[in-house]
Amino acid sequence: MRHSSGPGRLRDFSVLRIPLGNLNPAKETHMGLQISTRKSGSVTVMDLQGRITIGSSNDALGNELRQLAEDSICDVIVNLAGVTQMDSSGISTLVRSFVTFERNGGGLKLLNPLGHVKEVLELTRLINSIPTYTDEEKCVASFRGGGAAHA
Repeated sequence: MRHSSGPGRLRDFSVLRIPLGNLNPAKETHMGLQISTRKSGSVTVMDLQGRITIGSSNDALGNELRQLAEDSICDVIVNLAGVTQMDSSGISTLVRSFVTFERNGGGLKLLNPLGHVKEVLELTRLINSIPTYTDEEKCVASFRGGGAAHA
């Protein structure tokens, strides 16, 4: 579906869901954000590619995280290695989701923020508040060990 947002401007709000293997994860395309979900042991890993900015890309991320939080108590890693841009709406979604998972008895941790995204997390000091890792194995293991140390 296309929606006109001014003269000569079109926004594409289409969604593409592609099942990957027998884990039934999905890839979604929302205005430059692709989300694929996989399992690493009992931990759900969300691999993100693109931008997390106000609008459908941020809404898609929020919906995916909200769905995971509502389904059961779970631990989630948000892999930001492929994210090139994040604005205040993306930060808000991560903070809200972190608090929701913690309150529900699960957890949310960040993996591999790079470039602009890492700078945003450092400037907001969220990189010190939401557990953030550069090594996926250590991040997954931190859920089992209950460690809050950042690597």
